[in-house]
Amino acid sequence: MNPMSSALEPSEALESPRPSILLPIVLGMSVNLVSLVIGVPILMAITGLVVGLAATLIWSERPLEWALFTAVLAANPANTSTPIALNVLCAVVYFLIRKRSGWKSLPPLSQVALALVLLSTVVSILASLSMNRTVESIKASDLLQPWLLTWSGGVSMRVLISQVVNITNYLLGPFLFIPLIFSRIRQDYDPELLLKGMVFALILPTLLMFLLARTFGQPVMDANALKDSMLNVSTFQLGKLNIQMLRTQVGIILAVMICTSFAVVISKVKRHLRIMATGCLALAIYFLLVTGSVGSTLAALAGITLMLFMGMRHFSIKRYFILLTVGAGLALATWTILPQSIQRYATSRYEERIGQSGSPTADRSWRWKRSFGYLMENPSGVGWSLYIEPLGVYPHNDYLTYAIAFGLVCGLVYLFYPSSMVFSFIAFNTGPMEPSRITLVLAGAGAGTVLFINSMSDHASSNRWYFNVVWSLIWYAFFASRAPRRKPSPRTH
Repeated sequence: MNPMSSALEPSEALESPRPSILLPIVLGMSVNLVSLVIGVPILMAITGLVVGLAATLIWSERPLEWALFTAVLAANPANTSTPIALNVLCAVVYFLIRKRSGWKSLPPLSQVALALVLLSTVVSILASLSMNRTVESIKASDLLQPWLLTWSGGVSMRVLISQVVNITNYLLGPFLFIPLIFSRIRQDYDPELLLKGMVFALILPTLLMFLLARTFGQPVMDANALKDSMLNVSTFQLGKLNIQMLRTQVGIILAVMICTSFAVVISKVKRHLRIMATGCLALAIYFLLVTGSVGSTLAALAGITLMLFMGMRHFSIKRYFILLTVGAGLALATWTILPQSIQRYATSRYEERIGQSGSPTADRSWRWKRSFGYLMENPSGVGWSLYIEPLGVYPHNDYLTYAIAFGLVCGLVYLFYPSSMVFSFIAFNTGPMEPSRITLVLAGAGAGTVLFINSMSDHASSNRWYFNVVWSLIWYAFFASRAPRRKPSPRTH
């Protein structure tokens, strides 16, 4: 038996009312849009805390509505600047006041992973107390955001607070709080409704924010943008917040959006869902082409390949031929409507990376080598920071980042974590033909593949908005595909 799916196999259950998904999605998007107007990180955090508390109390007995509301908050641009991401903050609020669900609701393998990373983190803190570190790894500019401080220069109360914030976001987030949010949807299952929730609460909000930023946002100029005639503008000011679309940050989430949308497009689900997913797929492809992220494109292709392979269990050869023809036509049409200037820019990026004189890891291998050497010198970890000040580099590898931050064991567990998730989707037996359940399994496998592969060459954790949406999609697909079968009573929504 797959340890990731233990005690989560589908089973018959009693009738339950069909929940409404419109209100939580609208409320969540309203909070996201209001954040653009507020702009101040502390005020946004307080607003998120108040709204999260109210939503938790209102929907305490309606798990799907609460989970979808929290899922939409993962796409809040404020998450990049608030100390704790708003969706994680809502999860903390719920589990502090409800005390019903806990780490025991996680799959057994996740419980073990959580215990190991926490143990590694405790060892890292204790080691930092006993070692006389002489290298200071913070800059004066970092003091503007105190949660960026590491303990490589010694431990203080300010540094501990900084690291508690990072532990909450980057360890307890994907290992505890995000899976606990979506573990609740097992109590309220309807495959079609859950699939609709994935599209409208997890895929669409982020893409809408990107579209608003590219259409109405004010481009923030930099040297690279001016050099390339503004084609690779990576930051857009929308309201009072900046939306980062730098390829290193945004590539992973766009690749995940491509895979999850593709899973809906190729499946035998309701037509309106496939039409919506097709629009999301085209939009995600467009944005990815504009950014020119080669690593994320390759990761997306790997995810799509895996989904097509898994789909052979459920789809006929005829359907495959039709789907691949339509998919190729969609990709060609998306490329055709791009302005020629953007086509030239994207082409140059791919030629630079994978052409005769290029390599996808041309500027990464030396970073990995130096970062690995630093890890061997500090195997217990020096605290969370994407930038290694003594080396002057970003590792561009999340597995090395976790190991350098919280210890070698933590890095190895994080390496194993997304790969085990992918395996759990591949090995999961969907049982009787249920198109929506099959779609959720395919979407989870594709998203997990992108995270596993792309984290080798980039930082999913460099943007808490994107990081939380990616992990939310994976865990949502995991629990939704394994939720008990229910016979929901009819109800308009």
